[in-house]
Amino acid sequence: MNDTVAPFEMPVWDPCPFCELAAGRIENRHIINATEKTLTIVNPRQFEIGQLLVITRRHAPTLLDLTDDEAVEILNKVRTAAEALMKTFNLDGITVYQNNGVISLQEVPHYHIHVVPRRKSGDWGAGPPHIAALHPKSPEAKQKVTVPWERAIEIATLVKPNFEE
Repeated sequence: MNDTVAPFEMPVWDPCPFCELAAGRIENRHIINATEKTLTIVNPRQFEIGQLLVITRRHAPTLLDLTDDEAVEILNKVRTAAEALMKTFNLDGITVYQNNGVISLQEVPHYHIHVVPRRKSGDWGAGPPHIAALHPKSPEAKQKVTVPWERAIEIATLVKPNFEE
């Protein structure tokens, strides 16, 4: 196990929404896949339709807090999620990103990786707002759009059959 603790400022949530999800205490019909170490879910905030999050079950705030086993499993699930999105939506590309600490715009203090479907027809520009802000020719970043639970569940229903173990 990695005993490193992130030396930087972290966002504060009490309770942690991803821990609540992993414990089954909040809405969970948008879960695509569940393993002993990870959950793959539809992100309720869809930058591009189909955006998923792969999270650790154990509360690990950042990349620096993952065990070696968690790091391997989460990356494998990110790859599986990307493959499922390709099968479901016939995409033009995939953006994968992860933030550590407040300064990087991490919002939930629980390790997670974004898996974002990309389409030539999409209007997300250079991608995540913090990446777009660094891109000198990027128009202003798109605002986050929260989808209703019904839409998140619909997306989960579309992707789930293509998520192979």
